Amino acid sequence: MLESLIDLDLLKRLKRGLYSVLQILASPLERLIAMLLKPFKTNLETMVIGSGIATSYGKYLEKVSMALLPTLLLSSIASALLASYLFASPLVIAFLALATPFLIVLPIAIALTISIPVILYRNRGEIVESKALQLLLALSLLGASGQSIYRALESLPIVLGRDFKFFSIEINLATSLIRTGVPVDEALKKVANITPSQTLRELFSSLASATAIGGGIAGVLSSLLERYVSRYSIRIEKAVETLNVYMEVYVAVALLIPVLVGSIAALLLLYPIGLLSFDALMILTTLLLVPIASTSIVVLSDVIVSRMRP
Repeated sequence: MLESLIDLDLLKRLKRGLYSVLQILASPLERLIAMLLKPFKTNLETMVIGSGIATSYGKYLEKVSMALLPTLLLSSIASALLASYLFASPLVIAFLALATPFLIVLPIAIALTISIPVILYRNRGEIVESKALQLLLALSLLGASGQSIYRALESLPIVLGRDFKFFSIEINLATSLIRTGVPVDEALKKVANITPSQTLRELFSSLASATAIGGGIAGVLSSLLERYVSRYSIRIEKAVETLNVYMEVYVAVALLIPVLVGSIAALLLLYPIGLLSFDALMILTTLLLVPIASTSIVVLSDVIVSRMRP
């Protein structure tokens, strides 16, 4: 038992040591990435925090650089091995070993570093927007009980239960800023700047204004609920229209495939093609085309419905 504890502690120390070494080695790469991303820093920082990838822009760059460093090394080694197999010149091998990581891998990594937070930010915004009604109702309940904004925010994990995870980034950021001494209205404004949800942005901005002038939250939440319901009804109409388009495409595919298969089968009987037989056509249609089309429609429809579900 004691030996296993010692081995576990040794592994933890070794892991921390390797992490520190990798962090030191990746620091020049982190500075390079920060310099390349400087024009996008303001917007990217908002999306990084709002998407939940990292708690700060610096932490995100640290993660990216530590993941990118071994990728660059492996790409350099792989390109050198491939070049040594294709070319005999040491200069060509050295050039490809150096050019591949920085001219191919690094630009792709920079593009992914920018695009991944954008995609996750928008996706989380759709999810949070569909769940915002629960947050508004919970705050209305807590506000009606006479609690202050800070106390109401602290009580949300208990009131919302499992649904708190959808709003944890904004709520935890607001409470942590207030605990560190940031004025309530300033903390709420900072949260409003990073959230991807339009409803939550309006909520925290309105709460910040109400706090600054000493107003209550009941009137703010009442107007927000009205606007949310009207927006939600519009979103439902758009979702229904999109689903109708998907269903029309699915019906068209389901009707056209048998016609196309029958026509091509008749042509194959009249004019046989050596590489394409009727059996191969049936296998391609029944095992690939129809399942892929059906699965695509089902997945797209499920994504739309899940984003609309409150």
